[in-house]
Amino acid sequence: MNCIKVFKVGGSVLKTPADFMKIARGICSGGRKYRVCLVTSAMKNATNRLIKRFLNAVPQPCFWDFERFAGFGEIEASLLFESTFHSLGVKSQAVLPWMKEWPLFISLKNPQRLSGEKVNEKRDFRILKKTHTKIKQYIFPLFKDLDVIIIPGFIAKDGRGRIVTLGRGGSDISALLFSELLKARELILIKESSGILNLDPRLYHRAEKISSLNAAELGLLASSGAQVLNPISLKHQRSLKKMKVTDIRRRTGTEIYFGREITVKFSNTPYSVLTFVGNKIPETPGLLSRISSLLARHDISIYSITVSDNLIALYVEEERGEDAYRLLSPVLKKSKNLKFLNLKKQIGKILVRSYKFINEPGIIKKIVSPIAKEGINIWEVLTAHTDVMIFVEYRDLRKTYRVICNFFKRQKSYNK
Repeated sequence: MNCIKVFKVGGSVLKTPADFMKIARGICSGGRKYRVCLVTSAMKNATNRLIKRFLNAVPQPCFWDFERFAGFGEIEASLLFESTFHSLGVKSQAVLPWMKEWPLFISLKNPQRLSGEKVNEKRDFRILKKTHTKIKQYIFPLFKDLDVIIIPGFIAKDGRGRIVTLGRGGSDISALLFSELLKARELILIKESSGILNLDPRLYHRAEKISSLNAAELGLLASSGAQVLNPISLKHQRSLKKMKVTDIRRRTGTEIYFGREITVKFSNTPYSVLTFVGNKIPETPGLLSRISSLLARHDISIYSITVSDNLIALYVEEERGEDAYRLLSPVLKKSKNLKFLNLKKQIGKILVRSYKFINEPGIIKKIVSPIAKEGINIWEVLTAHTDVMIFVEYRDLRKTYRVICNFFKRQKSYNK
């Protein structure tokens, strides 16, 4: 069944009932070369309205009653898509939670009430074995007779058959899960624009489309605020190799390719660290500009930077460390908030990168604990979305690299 493609339709493109026909025609325009699993969100703002309506009626609701009601927007959209495809002569069926074919079953830990705001919520759950049984028993056989299967996103059932949701933003999670469960060739996200743009067109008019991204770049984009994909959903990617972001017409788009789940690499270059110590550093306008301009005029690159209330730490190549120190020393006199400047040599850097680090509690502890057990002192740890950078004494660099690699080799969740 590797001829299946999963389509995810977001609420942003389901603004009016007429949009269902436009999207259905767009999906059918690809011919019948493959089977389609369509995972749909609710129409725009439908979930917000459902939640508000329920809480106005029942201010202190039962968790399970609330969960069951909140997913009706996706159920409504699924039924509308089913009828739309029928009108186009396409063999299709919506698979809904009360049907024997319903496939997604989870065990939800620490149930919490859904947010009333449109945010990406993280819910801790695991897929039950019943899911794989249902996929094999019902969903794959349905594809023998149908061209399109429609599944409401956001919704699952627990082991007792109760409806539960995957949290706000959960339709993206549903799309990734079904892409994996069905071993889909591709996941296609239907958006308003014909791909991912390099700028927000609401803030700057000269935005251009990006032709392709890797998974780590997508993770950075999504976790830094772009409304492309719920970044939490990327945790569920295992075998899916390709994703595409496009619009209803599907003529062009941005292609995303998945490679390694995790990358660990070190730099052979030793670094020097220049540390300014003072106070109220973030409240000193132009300080970073002054420092970087001085170094740039002498072709000295900054490889990493840390800023806190009382310090600025700059990483430069070891061979340029003393030059940088002499260039930056006069800055002390020009800024009343700086007290002294230190130079530390022979620092090594290791980069650990994974799009699955996004919103993962405890990842720093998981990485640094085995390093500490080996008696290696960590100079500094910096994190940014998908990246964790570990700085150690250069003499410990390769040993630290081996410790980190060995740790992740033992973590099956990070390795294919």
